Amino acid sequence: MRKFTRSPAPEFLLEKWETWGQEWKRLRDANPAARFQWRTVEGEKVNHKLLPDLKTQVQEHCSFCDNYPISPPSLDTVEHFRPKAFFPLEAYKWENLYYCCDFCQGKEDEFDEALLRPDAEDYAFDRFFRWDYTCGTLEVNEQASAEDQHRASVTLNLYRLNVGHPSLRRREMYERSRMPDKPLDDFAYRDFVGSPPLSTGSPPP
Repeated sequence: MRKFTRSPAPEFLLEKWETWGQEWKRLRDANPAARFQWRTVEGEKVNHKLLPDLKTQVQEHCSFCDNYPISPPSLDTVEHFRPKAFFPLEAYKWENLYYCCDFCQGKEDEFDEALLRPDAEDYAFDRFFRWDYTCGTLEVNEQASAEDQHRASVTLNLYRLNVGHPSLRRREMYERSRMPDKPLDDFAYRDFVGSPPLSTGSPPP
């Protein structure tokens, strides 16, 4: 999970997010089974309207696992960090919305206050995580404090950061070893391919 700096909220969202959140809350209160539908602005769904800004601030990588490119094979999705089903007032809040891949969308309505945000001021990758380069897995930093280890573990589990990714990360490492001068932002899992000494050899399984 690579740290990024959040860009300013689009003007149309600043004007409407609280009103839309209140309307969604009233609908949920009246009917807990109600399905969320993105509002439309100037003939375009809000999630589609937000995608360019959300993608740009993370260089089109998934905000959580750093997968790239997301589309294809995944879909371009907007993740509600605090689930809209339980935090309806934040359904349109800019700080609650993240560009996300299908793998990480598996979190769905699960939430824990310990969950890490990649754009939080106090977030730093090395504070919470380390890579196991032999397996391609993201691990909890065992040198971190007990609280930080807990937060890292919660984030790994809820966002399924090791589900479906390890073999892809090993393949990415192999590609990086063959193209060391390629810009790092063009690789998925940038911290994984950018930190350790790279070796050449046969492609990973």
